[in-house]
Amino acid sequence: MRNSSTELNNPQSFKVILTGDSGVGKTSIVNRYTKNIFKDNIMSTAGVSFTSKILEFQDIQKNCKLDVNLLI
Repeated sequence: MRNSSTELNNPQSFKVILTGDSGVGKTSIVNRYTKNIFKDNIMSTAGVSFTSKILEFQDIQKNCKLDVNLLI
């Protein structure tokens, strides 16, 4: 038998890497998705940026928690 509180404490982890040309909006998309913010003028990301977001889903049979790690 599964313990739903244990499942919620140990989320499934997914890593997503965004690639593309400089200045196309990768950082803006990630900031909007993870923090719900948008800035018109943002400096180009130098090197690599990392952020994550926890997503929780409630299903009929169990609760699901996903940890989405985003690399820009």
